[in-house]
Amino acid sequence: MLTEQDVQRAVEFESYDAPVLSVYLNVDPRRRTGESHKVTLRNLLAGVEGADPEDIKRVQNYVEMGYNRQGLSVILFSCVKKDFWWAFTFAVPVEDFAFVSFRPYVRQLARMLDIYERCGVVHVDQEGARLYLFNMGVLENADGYMGEEVKLHRGGGWANPRIQRHETGQARQNLQEAAELAEEFYRNSGTRRLILAGTDKNVARFKDLLSNRLRSMIIGQSAADANETPNDLRDRALDLAAKEEARESNAIADRVIATAWQGGNAVLGLEETLTAVQQGRAAHVVTLNDYAQPAYRFVDSGHILLELDEEADLQSGRVQNLPDAVESCLRRALVQNIGVTVIEQHDGLEKAGKIGALTRY
Repeated sequence: MLTEQDVQRAVEFESYDAPVLSVYLNVDPRRRTGESHKVTLRNLLAGVEGADPEDIKRVQNYVEMGYNRQGLSVILFSCVKKDFWWAFTFAVPVEDFAFVSFRPYVRQLARMLDIYERCGVVHVDQEGARLYLFNMGVLENADGYMGEEVKLHRGGGWANPRIQRHETGQARQNLQEAAELAEEFYRNSGTRRLILAGTDKNVARFKDLLSNRLRSMIIGQSAADANETPNDLRDRALDLAAKEEARESNAIADRVIATAWQGGNAVLGLEETLTAVQQGRAAHVVTLNDYAQPAYRFVDSGHILLELDEEADLQSGRVQNLPDAVESCLRRALVQNIGVTVIEQHDGLEKAGKIGALTRY
């Protein structure tokens, strides 16, 4: 299971005298066979420049012999000369990609963490609820409450209304107990997203019994019968989470643009965003997924420049070519625990410089 320490290890590693090879590989068996993704990997590696042959060999060996063949994707960062190796298999998809630079390429990892962050799923029926906590597509924790069985009585007779009232009351009691358990289960779970699954009637009853705190976390609901498996619920939750992330990303981009245009605490464009991050003023960075821009980096200070005043600086060795300043900007934001949003498409942001940030001042 990926931890915050694992993420920090990836974003903080730097190597300025040896290349770092980053590889994202989709290994979804529904998309391609084992042999097919090996071919894909070879093609990816053939297309990158500057990779250390030892790093290429290590990555190929891992994919061909080392990993457990489970999951939908593999992310690998390698720098043999600095004894750095980072390898994880994930239950969520990635886009095939390979890159060589001074540090691991973390943009796609940051987007995955944003989309597939911890998410609670409550599977509701009249007898109670099953509670799940998923993280990056993996079931992290589970609990549940199943009360007394509730039967539907459709026959006639003088006792029928009384029986129906009893069964309705029992169903409410079951859901009340389940709601109280949900409050406890999700209180310290680290999630801010909750999905309810079940019939419309049961979900509506259960939702009414939740606190305002849990109701505010609900991002959607999914139709589900009593026979749904955790994997079924997970797949639907991932779809809803992706839609919610897209909605949130658009809202953040809209906010950055509006705030900047109103003269508030926000900046637009790579130069101003990079400056805000390097000065520690940024509060949340948002960028288009396909935006990249080469730049320069001072070897001693690590300071990044988009343009050089004197070509002699580059020739002297004090300054290095930087393959992608946008990636470096995002990585520095992650190191500082600044929020990062990578958005697939946003017309307003496209016109406003493709990247921006909310700032603290």
